[in-house]
Amino acid sequence: MKYLKIVILNLVFLSLIVFAVYTLTCYYSQPSFSKPYLINNQDSMLNITYIGDSWAFMHQRHNCMIPSIIEKETHQPANIYSYEVNGLTSKIIYRNIFTNDYLMHFLKSSKPKFCFISAGINDCNKKMGINNYKKSMDYIIQFFLYNHIRPIILEIPNYDIDKSYADQSPFQKIIRRISMLVTDTPMDCKQMFRDALDDLIKEKGYQDKVSIVRYNSWNNDYSNDIKQLYLDDGLHLNEQGYAKLDSAIAKEIISLIAHEQ
Repeated sequence: MKYLKIVILNLVFLSLIVFAVYTLTCYYSQPSFSKPYLINNQDSMLNITYIGDSWAFMHQRHNCMIPSIIEKETHQPANIYSYEVNGLTSKIIYRNIFTNDYLMHFLKSSKPKFCFISAGINDCNKKMGINNYKKSMDYIIQFFLYNHIRPIILEIPNYDIDKSYADQSPFQKIIRRISMLVTDTPMDCKQMFRDALDDLIKEKGYQDKVSIVRYNSWNNDYSNDIKQLYLDDGLHLNEQGYAKLDSAIAKEIISLIAHEQ
């Protein structure tokens, strides 16, 4: 009986090791490329879509100012639609493009000209590593460019990354520490991810095809911004913060429209 218990315990321990290795392999694996759909943009309405993580999710609760700013400056009617899920990494955001039926229906029926993409904050927060981030962002960009939709990417914004870590459960903290070791990523890795996006744009020759809303174009005084533009968690924007971000997004779109004329 004692021998049987030892065998069972060893099997359970081995199973846990196999499960952990499998889980971590899936966790850090890079996405596989899916063939984009072809969507032709011929609508007179300026349709814009907003996809991504919790920053995109919480944006839908905000009284979005982007269409009104664009209409005031260009006299062109505009609509914006958000499709997002809290906590998504860039890898899952890319996968969601193909699995979210509502998003795909919108892309096919409304033919947006621009897509604002909030992705990478959770990669940064979960220490996923810049190679995974770059690969995922490359696939997201390829999808939209193939479908004649200009990507407008939110550069990793300032946020209280230390507080975000402190608010996590003990298990989440252990995973973060493991991730930091596996991906060679420091606790505050925001600038590392910003540089990785710039490297991707240069390496792939996307300079004239992709726009980036720089964090310091709207979030340049972090010591005051954290008090005025963020919720108490130090991670997400409040109403005033979204109004400021909306203004920066609208400014970029207006500039692109003017450049076309």
